[in-house]
Amino acid sequence: MATRIILIRHGETIWNRERRCQGSSDIPLSDIGQTQAEALAVALKNLPLAAVYSSDLVRARKTAEIVAAPHRLQVAQDARLRELNQGELEGDSLKDLLAGHPDLLKLWMNAPADVAMPGGESMRSLQARAVRAIDDIVRQHPDQTAAVVAHNLCNLAIVCHYLSLDLNRFRALRMDNASIAELEFSGRQTVLLRINDTHHLNDTHRLPNRRHSSS
Repeated sequence: MATRIILIRHGETIWNRERRCQGSSDIPLSDIGQTQAEALAVALKNLPLAAVYSSDLVRARKTAEIVAAPHRLQVAQDARLRELNQGELEGDSLKDLLAGHPDLLKLWMNAPADVAMPGGESMRSLQARAVRAIDDIVRQHPDQTAAVVAHNLCNLAIVCHYLSLDLNRFRALRMDNASIAELEFSGRQTVLLRINDTHHLNDTHRLPNRRHSSS
């Protein structure tokens, strides 16, 4: 037997659409994000979910509440599942970053794992807290399935850890808004069963194609 974690990225926000650094800013779902969450709920309604967890930020929490509703489950919030705290950069667009932080942006593109955001944190510290949260959830749900709703960089850091993938290579993976990944934990082995599954979304649910915005 094994524990399965259904790892979900929250639905779209306006800042996702505007390609702004979002991080720990508490930005709500957009109308499209709401409909994405509803599509997620339909896609997952027949899974035997034992629990639903989420980041305590509203965009993740609201997505999780919509997913949990058909299962009559309460969402357990965990701040360790928050997105990367980007400090002074939150709210900035790519144009702002290029103008105000070109050296930091170059480091972020070339060796991102240990880049400390001004007034924020690094991907390495994000990964450490998020993995502790997932380990706790797995221990609490032996041989069960639990859903976890979090954020782009948070989810990518989690998957990198359990696949033993260098965190500097997180861009080799992708998780779009309202996408699903699935991890199976069995003893010491962890298997990635799927990632960036968006089959439940139609074209009106999707953002223009892009890579690795924070969320």
